[in-house]
Amino acid sequence: MTPPMTPPMTPVAMMPPVEVLACQGCGACLLTCPEHAIVPRARGLDVRGDRCTGCGECIEVCPVDAIEWTDR
Repeated sequence: MTPPMTPPMTPVAMMPPVEVLACQGCGACLLTCPEHAIVPRARGLDVRGDRCTGCGECIEVCPVDAIEWTDR
């Protein structure tokens, strides 16, 4: 019997998480993200990993540096 085929693995892009305590809620990243990966939360913002392509545009426009690169 042949073992079942597993789906091919795809690399996970680097995702910039939002540091909630530093976020001032200005919305600059929301307006800038071409993939609409940043969503508002009750306290700050969140980056949707299923949409973020790692372009870094949100990092460039954040006036308080609340977004930074990390490996996930």
